[in-house]
Amino acid sequence: MFMKKLTAIVMAVFLLYSGYVFGTVSAANEIYTTRTVTVYSGDTMWDIASRWAEDDEDVRAVIYRICEANGLQNTDLQPGQKIMVPVRVHAGEGVMLAEAANGNL
Repeated sequence: MFMKKLTAIVMAVFLLYSGYVFGTVSAANEIYTTRTVTVYSGDTMWDIASRWAEDDEDVRAVIYRICEANGLQNTDLQPGQKIMVPVRVHAGEGVMLAEAANGNL
């Protein structure tokens, strides 16, 4: 009787854990494309990231992606500088991007 309960508990924990792991992994598969943005006088990294952040997105996450994409160590920008802004691609847009990249559009 004890072994059946122990087996049931182990299985329940395993199923809960595997659902969490697979749910986390699938949520992390976001696709991004880049847009080139020219920095103008008075622009800040926060301003630029805010323009490209989605409603449900933390602007700090966008700033992080911008810094990563451009190899920046800080958020200092200079007028005239061109930076790449990673922009999240949604389901239908991803198909169109792939088609365009393959010359099918």
